[in-house]
Amino acid sequence: MIKIELGLLNRQAWLLLLSLLLTLVISSCTPPPKSIEIKQPSRHEQQLEEQNRQLSGEVDRLQQELLGKQEEIKKLVLARQNSTREVVRTKAKLRSHSSKAGTVANIAEVKAVLKVAAERSMDDQLQQVVLEAEQVVAMSVDALTQGDVENAFNLSSRAQQLIQPIRALEVKNFLSNKSDIVFVAPLAMKVLTTCNVRTGPGTKNDVRFILREGTYIKALAYVKNWIQVESDQKGKGWIYYRLLEIVP
Repeated sequence: MIKIELGLLNRQAWLLLLSLLLTLVISSCTPPPKSIEIKQPSRHEQQLEEQNRQLSGEVDRLQQELLGKQEEIKKLVLARQNSTREVVRTKAKLRSHSSKAGTVANIAEVKAVLKVAAERSMDDQLQQVVLEAEQVVAMSVDALTQGDVENAFNLSSRAQQLIQPIRALEVKNFLSNKSDIVFVAPLAMKVLTTCNVRTGPGTKNDVRFILREGTYIKALAYVKNWIQVESDQKGKGWIYYRLLEIVP
């Protein structure tokens, strides 16, 4: 009995030993795991990487600067456009004011000439001229009242052309008496309505400048219905007497 048990033990020992040998054989046949090598960049590669970083930063800076310059350019363009529009508006206003003042002066002068013509005896042809001029100047006044300065100015200029025959009559009367009468002392006067100041006595003479309603001037001399005046700002000229009044 004891011998049988010893035989079993020896057999189990051999089996265990055989198992250990097989394990060792298998382990020796399996290749060892490879170690992972980390390659360090070379000095040249490090320098290139640093240069790339610097260039990337410079590009970002230049892009930001470019955006800032573009914004400044937009502001300058907008400012220039606004300035241009303001200049255009200012010029338009000046032209409008100039045209309006010229229109008012033309109307006042035509009305004064027509009023004098109505007090004189004229032939049928001149009377027809007076009627047509009165209609045109009335249309000019209506257009000016409605704010249509350009049309009002054109109509007032047309009225000036229509009264040319009456102006010719005034010149003829003026030539018959060229002498002017000088005031002993300058006389203070005020402009009743915006009017033309001419280079000589008579509507045939050129307009030197325009005086606005309420302007104070000095009267120096007169020839029939024309008074020589002097403005401190604009100088001397002639105005039809009905467009002035004496300052009390």
